[in-house]
Amino acid sequence: MKAMKHYDDNLEKYLTAIFGTIGSLAIIINLFIKGWSTENIMDGLVNLAGLLVTIVVFLIAMKTVSRLNYSNFKKAFEEYLQEWIDQNRYLIDEVKRKEGKENKEFYYMLTKPHHNNVVLQEKIATDFPIKEGFVWHKGVFLYTDFKETEEITIGLNKSFFISKRGGELPKPFKELKDIANEFGERIKEHFEDKFEYVNKPDSGIPIKISEDGTRLYISIKKIVNTKDNAKIAIDMIEYVKTLIIALA
Repeated sequence: MKAMKHYDDNLEKYLTAIFGTIGSLAIIINLFIKGWSTENIMDGLVNLAGLLVTIVVFLIAMKTVSRLNYSNFKKAFEEYLQEWIDQNRYLIDEVKRKEGKENKEFYYMLTKPHHNNVVLQEKIATDFPIKEGFVWHKGVFLYTDFKETEEITIGLNKSFFISKRGGELPKPFKELKDIANEFGERIKEHFEDKFEYVNKPDSGIPIKISEDGTRLYISIKKIVNTKDNAKIAIDMIEYVKTLIIALA
């Protein structure tokens, strides 16, 4: 995977070197055939200039297509996400659960009573059951939907913030949506200026919050589809995880 990833990163360099070498050799061979007269040399220089212009246009086109190709972001995001899950395996369930008609991938976070597992490391999050009776051991923290909507969805559950059923949320929050709204503001403050956007006037992260406050829908339609932006998106997920742990 890393070898292929390295190849993809240097594809433009390889193609430029190949086309440049072939074009230059063709010009030199043509000079040997026609002769090294001043007129032929000037024609060769004109052809070389045309070749360089063609290569530059090709590189610009390749970069433009790459920046607008959502699959590039998706591939890099999923690779970074797997690394992040591996680093957080004592808190985040690394098993992808595809549920429902929308075929979204779900990732779970342990509930508040188990947050100390990050330190104790008694067992990885995957080994915890989702629920036993009325007791929740983990809830949906993240799910991705790359097929229909270009967005990252953060899941919030009361069990992330309270230790027992019927318990109260941390003060001053009265409802889960209050927490979701606060999280949305913190995300915008910390990450709006870090992403690269397709159009500079569009700089901003549209975030919608569900009526019950259990979902933050973070749109990534306006950002450039680059590996750097994919890494920033993972940093954003890590930041939200930190907010949850800090508030719990």
